[in-house]
Amino acid sequence: MKFKNNLIPAVLLIVAFFFTSCKDGNSIYDSEYEAPNETPVITAISPANGYLAGVDSVIVTGQGFSAEIDEMTINFGGSPGVIKAASETQLIVRPGVISGTGLPVVVSRRGAEFFSSSFPYTLRQPQGFYPGTDNSSVPTTKAAVDGSNNIYTIINRNGVIRYTRIAPDGTVTRDLVKYPGEPRPDPEDSRPYPTDSTMRFTAFSDIEIGPSNNLFLSQQSIRAIFTKTFGDDRRESVWSASSSSGLKINDMVFDDNGFLWVVGLDSDQIHRFTVSSRSETKFPFTGQFNSVAYFDNNNELYVGGLINDSQQVWKFSIDGSGNLGAGELYFDYGANYDGVITSLIFASNGELLIGNTGESSIVRIFPSKQHQPFYPGMIKQGTFGITWRDDEIAVVSIKGDDASVNFMDMYDRTRAGIFGF
Repeated sequence: MKFKNNLIPAVLLIVAFFFTSCKDGNSIYDSEYEAPNETPVITAISPANGYLAGVDSVIVTGQGFSAEIDEMTINFGGSPGVIKAASETQLIVRPGVISGTGLPVVVSRRGAEFFSSSFPYTLRQPQGFYPGTDNSSVPTTKAAVDGSNNIYTIINRNGVIRYTRIAPDGTVTRDLVKYPGEPRPDPEDSRPYPTDSTMRFTAFSDIEIGPSNNLFLSQQSIRAIFTKTFGDDRRESVWSASSSSGLKINDMVFDDNGFLWVVGLDSDQIHRFTVSSRSETKFPFTGQFNSVAYFDNNNELYVGGLINDSQQVWKFSIDGSGNLGAGELYFDYGANYDGVITSLIFASNGELLIGNTGESSIVRIFPSKQHQPFYPGMIKQGTFGITWRDDEIAVVSIKGDDASVNFMDMYDRTRAGIFGF
């Protein structure tokens, strides 16, 4: 490279100034400088077997931390964590949103010369496509789970609508009953399929597993309850119907006492069917109900919907004869969140999950009545059904832009959160 002659004196002047400054002790480099804080060290992260990405909190143990949160940062495999509380030896942290095995976790402290050495930690995906499904598996009906953790629903896959059973390992089995108006393989053959091999509707408002592992189904526009044996390739049969002609069934639940509880629109009643006799008993209660849940620990029934001009959840005790006690307001959803209640389900520790059409998608109500959005920012919007397997997995049905059947990792279903309520 060539320099213009008039630049050479300037370059020499800068070099001379640099060496003079070093000699006078004005250099920005100080060979005797020591960082005021030691390099932080991670010695453990709890739970030791990993946790969920972007969810709740983990405990990071080590040394060289600071009790001042704004002096600390933490990173999980390239995604920052959120420090909720800190001491010199412990951080309470919401993990980063990246999932993976053995993610490198590093901590930094202001005033320390180096980041900590990385600590490997596993973060699992909190929600995703249920095994055997993808974004072309659009559920038209909530899911039900049998005693072997098989799930049952109706799925529209690229225009073909079928009752579908999915085993825990993702093996998919489809009942061959046709959907209404389904064309025959021969485009020249316009004959409709026989009625007994055609499903009544392409979507149902609820599906439950009943006696003999039969499917019990309701349809939002009518008052009848249907049953179907999966795999018989036949139309649903009528099991019973309410004597309330205006009832439009939205949701059902079996209790432990031999009753099927039914709620819906346009009846201002909670309906109880005795399974053995299929007889109906009605309990007056004013509201337009979208959902019903049973909490077996306390033998209680919960209904959710438009009650007292707000989206609310009400609780009823059930006596030894199967009758409802006086109801009481359990949680005023509309006073705290947007959207409409779509589903209710209890965890074994008494936490209530409320599926909804709002931004939160699922809201978590603790027995203390404290509440929070469930897995905020980490689950899809549009929840219209939630049900349990017998392990840590819930099955969540989504409609709308993210329509899909999903697993939701509950970790251990009783974890209220290390740093939560």
